[in-house]
Amino acid sequence: MTVQTVKLGRERFVLLREKDYRDLKAKAARGGRVREGRRLTAQDRGDIAEAVRRRNEPARPYARLRKELGLA
Repeated sequence: MTVQTVKLGRERFVLLREKDYRDLKAKAARGGRVREGRRLTAQDRGDIAEAVRRRNEPARPYARLRKELGLA
């Protein structure tokens, strides 16, 4: 992406190719997410759902986990 800045008075303006502008506009409309080239499988959707559920679970303290595994 080639960008050029122009200063008119006290304002700075950015000039860029129209294609780059459209790409940035589309990315902003998607919330900053990058489009992926493949669709999610049922396994992927299940993994994502489980990760979302586990995110709200309380974390196990590292010291207790080490003790349970016999590492401490």
